[in-house]
Amino acid sequence: PHSLRYFGVAVSEPSPGVPQFVTVGYVDGNVIDRYDSETGRMVPVADWMAENLDQQYWDRQTQVSQGRQQIGQVDLGTLRRRYNQSGGAHTVQRMQGCNLWEDGRTSGFYQVAYDGRDFIAFDMDTMTFTAADAAAEITKRKWEDEGVPERRKQYLESTCIEWLRKYVSYGQATLERKELPTVRVSGKEAHGTLTLYCRAYGFYPRLITISWLKNGEVRDQETERGSIVPNSDGTYYAWASIEARPEDKDKYRCRVEHASMLEPGLFAW
Repeated sequence: PHSLRYFGVAVSEPSPGVPQFVTVGYVDGNVIDRYDSETGRMVPVADWMAENLDQQYWDRQTQVSQGRQQIGQVDLGTLRRRYNQSGGAHTVQRMQGCNLWEDGRTSGFYQVAYDGRDFIAFDMDTMTFTAADAAAEITKRKWEDEGVPERRKQYLESTCIEWLRKYVSYGQATLERKELPTVRVSGKEAHGTLTLYCRAYGFYPRLITISWLKNGEVRDQETERGSIVPNSDGTYYAWASIEARPEDKDKYRCRVEHASMLEPGLFAW
């Protein structure tokens, strides 16, 4: 599926390098634009956003982000009072976005965290908010009384999806490219146990499956996997390891499946 995500963070005690407010947009995990309170402007990060959207668009997005910055500061004050906190450093994080599948199905989400803990989340199916505690219940009642669920659903189902379609069409060449992983297998022996590592570098899109096979059989239970992490050039890195007896090393193969490969690749140490 294609996805559009916006992450926003408001902090009560800004410092050098930590602005009062930051919001970052992502399409399919790629950063597309960014706003922070120090520059006070929403600016394109992806070239294809800069090339396809005019100044009027960026001015409008700047105004929206400035509004969110003000809301973030109000929220920080409200929540500090609600939790009876005198001062100190606090954060409000917002995350919202939508997904579009090939068959036309859509989904969306909106959630808020305070000091890194869940505060409130929107359930699109039931059109209700889920509150994490008594302080969040107050927000839930207020928002549901004010018709926020309808507006939120409208944004996630319509506006968000419309923009996602546009962004995907602008960035198609980048977003739908396929970059082959470079795969390296290595081993490290300690205390009579051999740990085999299979690392995949520089692949795109993000989805990849790395499995360890022993005598041709997948050994998922014994396999440890790391997160799929982004590189600065827009590609990804992932790894999987397995413990083996040193004398069995020739029985193991690493299998990698990725959209850039016509068929799964098998790699040995």
